[in-house]
Amino acid sequence: MMMTLLVLKSRIKTFYEKHYRIIRGILRGLLVFFALMLITSQMNYSDMLGQLYVTVPLSLVCCLAPDIVSAGAVFLAFWWEIFSAVPMMGIFVLFIIVIYFLLLGKIERGQAYVILLIPILSMLRLGCVVPIAAALFVSPAMLPAMLMGILLQFTMSGATEYVKASAGTAELARTENLLLPFTYIIDYLRHNGKLIVTVLAFAVTFICIYLLRRASFKYASQIAILVGTLVLLFIELFANIILDLDINSLEFTLQALTAMLIAYVLQFFRITLDYHGTRKLQFEDDEYYYYVTAIPKYKVAVVDKTVTRIVPDEMEEALDLKEELEKTLEEEDKEADFGR
Repeated sequence: MMMTLLVLKSRIKTFYEKHYRIIRGILRGLLVFFALMLITSQMNYSDMLGQLYVTVPLSLVCCLAPDIVSAGAVFLAFWWEIFSAVPMMGIFVLFIIVIYFLLLGKIERGQAYVILLIPILSMLRLGCVVPIAAALFVSPAMLPAMLMGILLQFTMSGATEYVKASAGTAELARTENLLLPFTYIIDYLRHNGKLIVTVLAFAVTFICIYLLRRASFKYASQIAILVGTLVLLFIELFANIILDLDINSLEFTLQALTAMLIAYVLQFFRITLDYHGTRKLQFEDDEYYYYVTAIPKYKVAVVDKTVTRIVPDEMEEALDLKEELEKTLEEEDKEADFGR
């Protein structure tokens, strides 16, 4: 069974590297299309955004555009849905996101993807995939982005709750008290116990997996995924009992186990497909231990490259003998020229 998986892994690697740009573009477009349809189906406050004549061309553009354009398109869809429902909440979300990226945007690359993944996967009841899987690939510098993603997720929930609560008086609330939606979302976030528990559970799970997967013992990443999933389950279910958060224990357990399986699949293909990161390898033979750090070429400047040639002792002796012979021949040639 394992041999079959390794063969499949190798074939996928070869095919992926051969058609890297095409596959990545197609997947990017499909993911954007799926995300847009998911957002509009869950919120559906904008009549225009859910139409195929908008989502299909936008997804095709994202196939050819850089990744950041795709992330921007999905975020604009989120923002437009919130703004269409409650304009003041849309302004609040935009203000928070802009402030966040101005302050912390340069700390770590890829923060936008983590911020967007949490609300998108939460719509599929798989938001707990993010702390488990992200800890395998990124550093704790990504924690603020994860917390911002949780805030965006609960802001969307708050907008939905506000629309339901003010179904009959929405226009009156907007005209007489423009700050009412703003104060509502602040109170909703401040008094939401599930938000606090989610932040705590995701942060602790991320840190546990990150520390364990960096350990030097065998199968560190696999053990880290298992331990992190158990930690996440314990925090969420314990808080559900103590704080009465109305979390379906069976449903959440199934979600966490599904997230664990997804993390194991990602970990299995990690070394094969993710060939842009630094890799630390350790192996041994009968005489030596080898510790190798492999760094992608694009990360190393030309002036910083140093190549060390390592040869067996026999080769070194042969090279020394060759050098001595060459020196002897040079001296004999010089003496011959001097005699002439």
